[in-house]
Amino acid sequence: MILGQRLVVLGGAGRNSCFLKTENCKCPKLVGSKFHNVSGPLTISHRGTPLSDAFVDAGVELGFKRVDVNSGDIIGFGDLPMTIDEDGKRTSVARTNVHPAMERSNLTVLCNAVVTKINIEDKKVVGVSFRTKEGDKFVRVNKEAIVSGGAVNSPQILMLSGIGPKEHLREIGIDCIADLPVGKNLQDHMNIKVKVSIKEGTEVHTDEYYDSGTNAAESVAFLKTGLEESEAPDIQISHFLGESYPAAPPPSVHMYKDPKFFVPPFDTTREERMRKVGFMLYVCLLHPKSIGAITLKSKDPLDPPIIEPNYLEDHGDVKTLIQGIHLAKRVIESETKALAPYECKFHCMKMPDSTHDEWSDEHLEQVVRHYARTAFHPTSTCKMGAREDNTAVVDPQLRVLGIQGLRVVDASIMPNVTSGNTNAPAIMIGEKGADLIKNSRQELVE
Repeated sequence: MILGQRLVVLGGAGRNSCFLKTENCKCPKLVGSKFHNVSGPLTISHRGTPLSDAFVDAGVELGFKRVDVNSGDIIGFGDLPMTIDEDGKRTSVARTNVHPAMERSNLTVLCNAVVTKINIEDKKVVGVSFRTKEGDKFVRVNKEAIVSGGAVNSPQILMLSGIGPKEHLREIGIDCIADLPVGKNLQDHMNIKVKVSIKEGTEVHTDEYYDSGTNAAESVAFLKTGLEESEAPDIQISHFLGESYPAAPPPSVHMYKDPKFFVPPFDTTREERMRKVGFMLYVCLLHPKSIGAITLKSKDPLDPPIIEPNYLEDHGDVKTLIQGIHLAKRVIESETKALAPYECKFHCMKMPDSTHDEWSDEHLEQVVRHYARTAFHPTSTCKMGAREDNTAVVDPQLRVLGIQGLRVVDASIMPNVTSGNTNAPAIMIGEKGADLIKNSRQELVE
């Protein structure tokens, strides 16, 4: 659970309190810190191993700081807390916030329902149309409608409702009610997996460890490659358990039970593809220059939107990932005391018919372009900004510009993707959005 950096404070002060409000910290090293809370509904915990501890210690030996990755000062190495409870179960706001409220008289939850349109009259929301297996339905809006579909579905819903780029809506055949850059500014984290083999016979994880519950990611580093002048880190390196690649793919529940892997694809002989004990490092690009977009395929709400992420379109993103791989290699191969007992060997992905040295930037660019993949952190398609900002969709109160009674409350409102995972920031946005809505109600009463 990483707070990340580069989040604009929503509607004034209170962002940090919204982070703390939801947290029930069970990490012994973090309890008592001003950056953590122990009374919220969402449990976070950390289940490390000697190997993940050694990864952090190695970073410290190399001169990096040991950090609490939720403190704001995150450049360095540290443990990676996860939303896992005392029973080893993954927690979520569905379990901690929605399920306990299901019996409330003022809450109705509909599953298998698709929003087809937000109905707007004279720039004011009057209702929401949706479709279930019983057919088309309509619900009237008396106060506000809140869109929380995420960075893909929220812009889709707005555009289907006539809120979006005027020219694009005209091409689709939708009347434009508010000409706003909805769907623009799509940002996502890209990462590439590199593999590290360790001394054969090393016991990395026990059955008790797995039974206690783990998210596989145990420790993390936030680092600067030096390619950017920003104070924020541009690379995240996450330490993961070993991954299993037997002859036949196992059930997903066993994915991390056996910490072994094939050493990389495209090796020339089966002997070179022998399974080796080890772990993985995920090298993640934190601040992409390549920007994508969400657009409509048609005005049919059941047609999925078009996702154009434009990954690695800007060569600067490739250069940053290459430097991230070099940083990860440096940590593993610097002969630190912490990692020495494991006899770590860093493995480079291989490309067929490549004539370049495997650690050359030319070869690593091929590797990055072939193997890099999404971290599933899409954001920023309904960007928050000042009313005079022509790239903004919502204001700092999360209200859709030019439309009365409509807010967007999800990761799509981030002006830029955060310096780290988006789970905790998205939860914070939900908490802050709830406060903004309640405060606006109170202002009307007063």
